[in-house]
Amino acid sequence: MTEKRRMGEILVELGLIDEHRLRHALDIARKKKRKLGETLIRLAYLSEDQVLGILKNLTGVPALDMKDGVIGKQAQTVLPPDRMRELKAVPIEVKDKMAVVAFADPLNYVAVENVKFLLNRDVTPVLASEAQVEDIQEQMERNGHGKKPLVLSEVRRSISGITIQEMRPSNILKLLDDPESTDLHISLGAAPAVRSGGVFKRCHMPIITPGIMQEFLREVLTEDERRELEEKKEIEFTYLKPGIGRYRMNMYYQKGGEVTVAAKKLVEDIPSLASLGLPESLTSQLDRKGLLVVSSARGQGKDTTIAALVDHINSTRCCNIITFEDPIEYIHHHKSSNVNQRELGKDTGRNFAEIFDRVNNHDPDVLVISSIKDTFMVETAVLAAQKGILVIVGLNAIDVFSAIEQLISTLSDDYMKALFSRSLLAAFAQRLIWSKSTKKRVLIWEHLLGTPRIQKYIRDDKIYYIKGQATSLKGEYFPVEESLARAVKSGVLGGETILTEPWINQDVLRIYLDR
Repeated sequence: MTEKRRMGEILVELGLIDEHRLRHALDIARKKKRKLGETLIRLAYLSEDQVLGILKNLTGVPALDMKDGVIGKQAQTVLPPDRMRELKAVPIEVKDKMAVVAFADPLNYVAVENVKFLLNRDVTPVLASEAQVEDIQEQMERNGHGKKPLVLSEVRRSISGITIQEMRPSNILKLLDDPESTDLHISLGAAPAVRSGGVFKRCHMPIITPGIMQEFLREVLTEDERRELEEKKEIEFTYLKPGIGRYRMNMYYQKGGEVTVAAKKLVEDIPSLASLGLPESLTSQLDRKGLLVVSSARGQGKDTTIAALVDHINSTRCCNIITFEDPIEYIHHHKSSNVNQRELGKDTGRNFAEIFDRVNNHDPDVLVISSIKDTFMVETAVLAAQKGILVIVGLNAIDVFSAIEQLISTLSDDYMKALFSRSLLAAFAQRLIWSKSTKKRVLIWEHLLGTPRIQKYIRDDKIYYIKGQATSLKGEYFPVEESLARAVKSGVLGGETILTEPWINQDVLRIYLDR
């Protein structure tokens, strides 16, 4: 403990760390039975280079440089892997009668003497962090010990490349620059996490402290947004950081006052219908008049699909498109059509009844409600579709049946339900499945066309009868198993565990796979 306090006193004197963080690091070091320097690195209170530089001056032992050097094939095999892990040591260079060995604790006399005995050579110790030693060992395991030279600068690191002082909002948001990362989660007391390839993963970064969170909130929230968050205890909005990107932010309170953030980077370029893999049975509805329903679970690409549909209309038709979005995710530029985008709460008032009562005054040819939430929105959509325009609505629902049930349940009477069934062009539901082979998300979809027979099922509250007759409703209902079978047969999806998910009817899937 004396050595730890001595090092800590030096760090405080140099202004590299304050006493509060030092006490926290000492407490963690004691609980984890880890050295203070290693703890400071893993907490990201100091960088690896800073800690090793100080220890080098204190001990006189040279430090390992991960930016330079190569471990030869022979050096990787002279010490058994289990002894490397036990002694926390890695041979860096081996010659006839001497060896350079990186130690997590070069002052550990017993470890150094054991390595000398095992190598039967004189040993020159080199100072390394425990994380460096572990990362090098893991890289050797991945490559195969002695199979090829190991370049130190190419070792996959397990610790943060930035310190807690560098945890600025822009650095945190850059975690979403990885194309595999779709969502960012920021909570107090934990390192940031991302959803990558559909899997929630903790990042090797400093934990989020109250100070870091407050700096993040100060940068991304306007005064009006801050007040709304304090009043409503949650808020969703878009944030633009020049040179970094546009983001959809969702913030909410938890644990009696802590703010948690979920962020998603918004793509500036609107993808084409073909690039998304949308079926012709859906895109053919865009020239018709009536109600088109697009649904997915949250984060499964519904808003991107709607944006692509709007962009296609914008590029191929001359018309007036009015959108109501919460928030605006994709920016549409006027092409053949006018696209007038209204963000609820920013471009409108808060009285939804008044807002949607006046929709027809905007003279729309196409009306888009990207996230339909209440009776006013649903009835506006139905009545607008009855007046002879195309209406596209989006909602969070896992399949077409849940989407239709959700919409019908909000309608006020049987008359409106009858209008809904008559105006329905189609209902489309989608999921995004991570493909191990292509390293990207694949669109799997379900589609129900509003044919007279399907409309009658809806009017008679028998929409769930449709699923049982899936194979006999060719051209009217396209079950999710059909698009899944296409993806499997084309090689886009393989033996992923998703194929055994309970929402998939295995008997129906086998029928489509055998066709």
